[in-house]
Amino acid sequence: MCRRGTILKTASEHADVHVLACGASQHGAVGERAPAHPRLFRHARVRQIVRGTRSLPFAQHQAGWSRLQLAYLSIGDEEARALMREVPE
Repeated sequence: MCRRGTILKTASEHADVHVLACGASQHGAVGERAPAHPRLFRHARVRQIVRGTRSLPFAQHQAGWSRLQLAYLSIGDEEARALMREVPE
């Protein structure tokens, strides 16, 4: 682990801020606690902007990205159901 990773892991553990790992890593298996990484907060904010404004160009601009990857635009089942209720028949 690089020095930055060690510092991040220490800070995450000190603050007791963890996430559930989506993939196996040096921190453990899928579903185990893993240290939070600043990138997670940035991507969560972009998702929040997209969901709140429904404007992909605005989210892209706010993030400072040259293109917006579709992987960051996923929605959960509850959100999908709510959006479907808004679609006229």
